[in-house]
Amino acid sequence: MSEVLALKYRPRDFTEVIGQPQIINQLTAALDKQTLGHALLFCGTRGTGKTTTARIVARELNKGYISFDDWPTKQHLVLTEIDAASNTGVDNVRDLIDSIRFATQGHRIVIIDETHMLSKSAFNALLKTLEEPPEKVTFILCTTEPHKLPDTVKSRCQIYEFSEVDLTTLCMYYQEIVDKEENLNLTIEQIRGVGLKANGSVRDGLSILQKCLSGEQEEDTSKQYFELVGAIYSQDVATALQLLSELRKAEEARVIVQTLEKWFYWCSLEAFGMKTPIRQFFGESAELNVELPHLQSLFETCLAIERNFTATPNSKIVLEMGIMKLCL
Repeated sequence: MSEVLALKYRPRDFTEVIGQPQIINQLTAALDKQTLGHALLFCGTRGTGKTTTARIVARELNKGYISFDDWPTKQHLVLTEIDAASNTGVDNVRDLIDSIRFATQGHRIVIIDETHMLSKSAFNALLKTLEEPPEKVTFILCTTEPHKLPDTVKSRCQIYEFSEVDLTTLCMYYQEIVDKEENLNLTIEQIRGVGLKANGSVRDGLSILQKCLSGEQEEDTSKQYFELVGAIYSQDVATALQLLSELRKAEEARVIVQTLEKWFYWCSLEAFGMKTPIRQFFGESAELNVELPHLQSLFETCLAIERNFTATPNSKIVLEMGIMKLCL
């Protein structure tokens, strides 16, 4: 069985991190000057390298104590990771705090993934340690939802915001992987389709490539989205619902709404004459006859639809009613 691409191509040092040059420069400078804080907050879209970068920071802080050849087999000596999604309680955090009080050679790193999932009492238990951490201990909190963290916690962290990776960078990266993998035979157009569906997430694109490597045919839905956006904008409910039915065969309801959000965003940029990934569907010389307030309203309606998914388990109804509202 072939190695999972997301693991095979996971960055091992800062030079291999994709699409986050500003953050890498900031971290490198802080490490060189020894000004890195004892509590860091890595936030941003899923699959953009937050946890991977946290592990690289752990390696950099322990250059003098552990050989890179030993990494990650001996990382347990200096690195502790917990998933807050399954360790939400105050007892989990207290056990973690107790464990780092024991001295060990090197610089201790604690990575808390999905930090926003911690309970209120767990955050309170963590807060005191963030205020007065043990010597040579650095906390790195990773989250896709920083707004759910208490302000008291965020105020004690150096904050690094990971951005979505742009389409050009994603496509260049995926092209490099396709060139290396003998069993991956994709055209430039197909790679661009992978980049579009990745939606700014390096990991999501690698998951799509993994399917291709396994022999699965990944459907390119870009043209269907183009037609759906057109149907919505022209208030053609019947066509919009028909296109939606086709899209639901390939993608989950939440993904469809999130992709529509991106398309309305791109259309807004196109209204100002900026070229975006959807330019290929309009043509290079096309002038879009769109109203920015309408696009803004459509985008906000998509956000409301996404929130409604938590109100009922019937995502089909939420999505279809949402599409009808977009068409009004």
